[in-house]
Amino acid sequence: MSQVTALELLVGLDVERPENFSDVKQRIELAYKLSKGRVLNDPRLLICDEVLRIPFPADEMPPASHVISKYLDVARRAATKEQLLKQGVLYKGKLARIGSTSILADLMAGPKKQWRLSVERMTEDHYPNWRELFENTGRRLPPEMRKVMEPASAREHQRPIFIKALLEWLHAPTSTELIAELCERLDAVLDFTILICREFLLRNYSLDKHHSDVFDQFQLQYLAMERFVIVSGDPDLSTRTRRSAQASRIVTFAQFLAGL
Repeated sequence: MSQVTALELLVGLDVERPENFSDVKQRIELAYKLSKGRVLNDPRLLICDEVLRIPFPADEMPPASHVISKYLDVARRAATKEQLLKQGVLYKGKLARIGSTSILADLMAGPKKQWRLSVERMTEDHYPNWRELFENTGRRLPPEMRKVMEPASAREHQRPIFIKALLEWLHAPTSTELIAELCERLDAVLDFTILICREFLLRNYSLDKHHSDVFDQFQLQYLAMERFVIVSGDPDLSTRTRRSAQASRIVTFAQFLAGL
């Protein structure tokens, strides 16, 4: 299972009410069994290892995959949220507990911050004073600019800008050739991000009200490695990336099973 899926499941332990714990546990149990407890590394870490051949920034190191797997394994053994947090779960001969589910939500803090910065950076590229305008009018672009930004072609120039910012964050070279290569490898990510940026600019899209979008964008980064296909039951993900050259690597469960 991807680390993104694992983190999304774990965040559910924090956001769901205690009486809904059994539903969250059931989802964790199913995912754990299907993956046999195997969790992939963070996609950005894989991009550094397999594509860029550079170390991941030490000060931004994501949680290790085996740690995420252990959280899932402990959570699926708990009968109630109270047992998981206070009483403890028998795990490998010892009692294991999670002191606070907020630490599970904190695991996504890095990707969420990067996602917000990406969208806001693209917005600033179009209109640097958008924050002041939004505070005064509830809009992020003046009327005349909103008309210009409607066509999809108006945002194509943002693709290399996004990739360059990602490479800088990873402390990687920013040569023209590398930016072009990453634009291809992250084509679905770019389509998705630019679409969300368009909504943010023109439709008053709220990042805080669309928490799942950070998981979707994060998930799409696995497509930078040719060996990955994304299996998803989310029709919005396919719709938002349908124009991407990588769209054929985003399949439904039925399509995936049919191809086995």
